[in-house]
Amino acid sequence: MSASRPARFGGFAIAGTVIGAVVAGALDLRLAHADQPVPVPPGVFRGVEVAERLGAQVPLDARFRDQTGKEVTFADVVRGDLPVLVTFNYSSCPQLCDLQLAGLVKALATVRLTPGKQFRIATVILAPAEPPARAARTRDHHVAKLRQLGGDLVADGWTFLVSRDGKDERAIHAVAAAVGFGYRYDARQDEYAHPATLVALSATGVVTRYVHGIDPVGSDLEQTIVNAGLAEPSASSGFVMSCFHWDPDGRVAWGRRLMRYGAFGFASVLVAVLALVLWRRSRHLPGVTPS
Repeated sequence: MSASRPARFGGFAIAGTVIGAVVAGALDLRLAHADQPVPVPPGVFRGVEVAERLGAQVPLDARFRDQTGKEVTFADVVRGDLPVLVTFNYSSCPQLCDLQLAGLVKALATVRLTPGKQFRIATVILAPAEPPARAARTRDHHVAKLRQLGGDLVADGWTFLVSRDGKDERAIHAVAAAVGFGYRYDARQDEYAHPATLVALSATGVVTRYVHGIDPVGSDLEQTIVNAGLAEPSASSGFVMSCFHWDPDGRVAWGRRLMRYGAFGFASVLVAVLALVLWRRSRHLPGVTPS
């Protein structure tokens, strides 16, 4: 009888393992379904487009802070001496912003022009709550990558522009609207649906070209800069891509939480069962008299 008890509890442990595997499999299946793409409602992307406006003037009086926290105007970037490449991004963007900036850096490393010497770059941060310090870290990351790839820039060659007070979006909207860059904010997911587009400006802030997509060609980018320096408009290149991570009911986060809690609970039960089995066995070892 005493020999059958450990076997019985050992069977319970095996059964528990099988049940846990089944539960884990079900959770894996649930999470896999959560990761499957779900169609995005049409309204989310309403207005998320680029309406090209060659010859348009950007508002040079739009007020921001740069990545150091200093108050600046757009005129401090477009100073009338060098053309400017403008991107619209934000640091917590789930995918496309990092890909776009990484693609820009890769192309910049191949051109024969240096940011801050022959042209400048301005990245307008779409999220008004993003602080300068966060923007500075994003800038530093991409500048370091540029230098790793053999490129370079001078100190003011790339400026990140954030909201002046952490909530005022007027300057962001003004610059975006002037160049025809449409984007939308989804409050439930705290994300922005936006295109991946680079806008070239002349030295006086006039739109000369649009470069769409996340992987510009170095030679095309160099010609874009040269034409912007000459204030010559040219046809756009690339294809418009939009960024938005749609999680309609939080299923991915729910699945991950359930997997974590389920694994912890199963491990706790299994440890308890094994401890009980070992305790039962110790009571029936030869030479051991139960108390």
